[in-house]
Amino acid sequence: MRHKIIAAWFVLLSGFSAHAAPPVQTVPLRDMEAWLVSDYSLPLITIKMAWRGGTASDPADKAGLSMMLARLMNEGAGELSAQAFQKAMADNAMSLSFSAGRDDVTGTLRCLSQYRDMCFRLLRLALTAPRFDAEALARMKQEQMAAILQAQQSPRSIANETLMAMAFQDHPYGRTRNGTADSLNAINAADIRAHYQAMMARDNLHLAVVGDIGRAELRRLMRDIFLQLPRRTTLPKTEKTAIRQGPLSRHIEPTGPQTSIVFAQNGLGHDHPLFFADFVMNSILGGSGFSSRLTEQVRERRGLAYSVYSGTSNFEHAAMWNGAVASDNKTAQQAMDVIRAEMRRMATEPLSAERLQAAKTYLTGNYALRFDSGAKIASQLIGVQLNGWPIDYFKTRNGQINQVTIADVQRAAQLLTPDRLLLVSVGGTKITLD
Repeated sequence: MRHKIIAAWFVLLSGFSAHAAPPVQTVPLRDMEAWLVSDYSLPLITIKMAWRGGTASDPADKAGLSMMLARLMNEGAGELSAQAFQKAMADNAMSLSFSAGRDDVTGTLRCLSQYRDMCFRLLRLALTAPRFDAEALARMKQEQMAAILQAQQSPRSIANETLMAMAFQDHPYGRTRNGTADSLNAINAADIRAHYQAMMARDNLHLAVVGDIGRAELRRLMRDIFLQLPRRTTLPKTEKTAIRQGPLSRHIEPTGPQTSIVFAQNGLGHDHPLFFADFVMNSILGGSGFSSRLTEQVRERRGLAYSVYSGTSNFEHAAMWNGAVASDNKTAQQAMDVIRAEMRRMATEPLSAERLQAAKTYLTGNYALRFDSGAKIASQLIGVQLNGWPIDYFKTRNGQINQVTIADVQRAAQLLTPDRLLLVSVGGTKITLD
């Protein structure tokens, strides 16, 4: 049976991969809408849910609240304690997990069709009657505190958290997602329940369903589960913001043979006319792994680092272009100097037609790999919804990339500011932007 399922799944994927666009349909119900990709060749169902808010909605004195909420959403519901709920999931071959990002809280359900009734019942309990018991709260606080302590031992985590605080200052994006020891200690069950009630509403919901389920059954699912949520969110509005302008650097000096470096500047949002040109430009500069210019110049030609990359983080209320490299203390400054030189070269020297075409081929061909499982497809559907893109994005995305010209890439590169970066270095060498 397992081999038949795998074979059927590859048949499904071959159909998606040919066009890198799954057959998505909308399923409306009252004030809700779900995106559905039906496939009856496998007895599997994946449901992806997202509610806007995330850690940016946490009160300043209770940072980590959304992360704590996410940790507790499958730790007991209705008449089932945390242990009983986990056992019920295991008995029914079901996976239900939640996570918190800066802008949203997401949930993912995966189950076999034969257990769908019980899986949907457990999902309904989790979403409409979470318990937030004292025992589970104490256990999840310990787990979250362990994550905080682990981050404090990682040079890259220290650098990233410092960079976010530097870039966004008093804006919620500048806080750590897990919070601090003090903020965690300030959070109680009443805080979590109030946050749950304020966030998990129908007007704040994005929903994607993939697998062995049709429109009629999905409408029943929406009616029986999601229609029971509050109609409107009461979360406070998170304000738009912009990244602080450099040049500005900070150095943190723990002992060790390497220096970790992270850097950032304002990025281009999804609505910017050069968004796709910037996407292609960054793939060439530092986003396409071993074929990127940064890898060629920093790793391959000079041996200054094992890995180096750049990319854009498109938050709901700000866009950040950022990158990172780790190098031996003796070569860390040289590695950063090479990165900044490559940023300037992207802006001043037009690409060759061959290099641009190679990047387009990579980006459009690689896109199909984002649809090679039900979970990935559901994640893509939710991501497009959260970005505010239309449902035909899956069909138009590659065309937008193929329309990018050499001049477009250079215009996007000219928005890079190598002399006005925000930069954090952690290790034995203090990095300068001179």
